[in-house]
Amino acid sequence: MVQNYNLNDEIFNELRDIIYKEAGIKLADVKKILMQSRLMKRLRALKLDDFDQYREYLLENFDDEKINFINAITTNKTDFFRENDHFIFMNSVVLPELEKKGEREIRIWSAGCSTGEEPYTIAMTLFDYYQGKTNRPDFKILATDIDTQVIQKGIDGVYSLDQTAGVGPDQLKRYFLKGSGENSGFYKAKDSLRETVSFRRLNLLLDDYPMKKQFDVIFCRNVIIYFDRETQAKLFDRMYRYLKDDGYLLVGHSENISSITNKFHLTGRTIYRKVL
Repeated sequence: MVQNYNLNDEIFNELRDIIYKEAGIKLADVKKILMQSRLMKRLRALKLDDFDQYREYLLENFDDEKINFINAITTNKTDFFRENDHFIFMNSVVLPELEKKGEREIRIWSAGCSTGEEPYTIAMTLFDYYQGKTNRPDFKILATDIDTQVIQKGIDGVYSLDQTAGVGPDQLKRYFLKGSGENSGFYKAKDSLRETVSFRRLNLLLDDYPMKKQFDVIFCRNVIIYFDRETQAKLFDRMYRYLKDDGYLLVGHSENISSITNKFHLTGRTIYRKVL
């Protein structure tokens, strides 16, 4: 049992410096209680008595523990068809453009994919658009996150009834298997959907990403709000390199990047294209 539940300012400051250095996440002073509550599971799992012991353990076993530390701190809020006008835009503008150009491969990146609802929504949008068409291109969706635990959930593709609330009944039947018995109340993405999405761990702070080709669309929604302005600017410099000249960058509805970078111009509600 943990003997001291209080995270003092000294240890909090040291730990938030580490999360900023390793993941680019800037935690305000008011996030101390959040960090304290989220790290409690690690203290219990490691049978440590207080946060000072955890700090020592983290520093002494940094290569092994840092992933667990980052996983504990990161926030993962997502839903199927979240901010749905982006998917309507894909269906009405992006995909018709790509179809008109005769693209044989569509590459889309979901950066900060969390537990997979976003990339699977992208996949459903693609399948729905090309349903019944003979000229369907290959779909390649890359889903990345820094949190290994949520990536595994995305790979598993299993969601509760509440989590699938945003999925229409026809899509739920078409793209998910309904659980029975001990799996009652859960839905699993069908192989056709899961095979379209490749989940990978990626730290967006890296100077270069291990992707060889550019993307037609990059989803980076509700991610930059956790970074400071300098980190945001560097991130969008990288996004610029990995987006095709006629590609689209989609950010969250609460995010505005016009004051952060001049490399993109606004074409719709939180929808951007490269400045060439």
